[in-house]
Amino acid sequence: MRSARDARASWELLEQAQSLADLRTAVGLESAPSALVSGQRAACWKAFLLFENVNRAEWPSTLSESRTVYDSLRSHFLRAIENPDELESALDPLSENDESPWVALRKDEALRAEIFQDVDRCMPDNTYFRQPDTQKMMLDILFIFCKLNPEVGYRQGMHEVLAPILWVVERDALDAKQAGVDNRTQHKDLLLDMCDSHSIEHDTFTLFGLVMQNAKSFYEPSKTKQSSDSPMLVKCRYIFEKLLPKADPELADHLTEIEVAPQMFLMRWMRLLFGREFPFDDVLTMWDLMFAADPSLEIMDYVCVAMLLRVRWDRK
Repeated sequence: MRSARDARASWELLEQAQSLADLRTAVGLESAPSALVSGQRAACWKAFLLFENVNRAEWPSTLSESRTVYDSLRSHFLRAIENPDELESALDPLSENDESPWVALRKDEALRAEIFQDVDRCMPDNTYFRQPDTQKMMLDILFIFCKLNPEVGYRQGMHEVLAPILWVVERDALDAKQAGVDNRTQHKDLLLDMCDSHSIEHDTFTLFGLVMQNAKSFYEPSKTKQSSDSPMLVKCRYIFEKLLPKADPELADHLTEIEVAPQMFLMRWMRLLFGREFPFDDVLTMWDLMFAADPSLEIMDYVCVAMLLRVRWDRK
């Protein structure tokens, strides 16, 4: 979390944006990360992904609704996990009947164990991600996402998309008592609401879900018996066979000639939103620009081409 003084200073910069275009411009400025983005990065991401406007009068209701939705989802999907004693005692816990809540509970526990293996390995050099509270939030968010998206389930790499979002939301959070917010000042109320430390998990889930709306296809299996028809492999071929030849036909021909499989690197780039390709702070800056320019993430196709060109020219 940061100080109230820093939050207010960067919030005033955010308030200067009269449109999303203004906010996109501010985020794109080289000087922005030291002031606006580094101080209100979570608010900027919410503006681009959740609110889709800078009408601050509408933000509280949208935010409140998203948090209420998450509370409901937690209550629904985590009830048996957190309160197994509430399951009907008349039912045999060892029953293999698919309709038994005990069978469902065992499946959920197996899914959570699978997710936690990755959560426990996430960013091992960052002490924040070693904290039990942090890992519990990540586990619950990923579990609920999987329950909402059974056609995809959990796939390795999702935790690495979630982690930066949680980091940003937590770092920008404010505690009401420590912030000393003046309740008589409307914009200070909005600042506290936007950065409420009691809603870190809620807001992280919301942003993660919005990012995954467009990144989910990177993890989806093939809808046919042919694994080569998976959305991710189709995208890899599109980048390699359509976009790259237009940008650099010589490089495209060379990679084809030496039989480089595009999925060898494009899959990791896309699934992790380039999270392993740059230092962590640079990844956050890259996400700032991607969310500002194109929340649909279609811009990632062109970023992949740009990275291939960069690798080529760096080696010359």
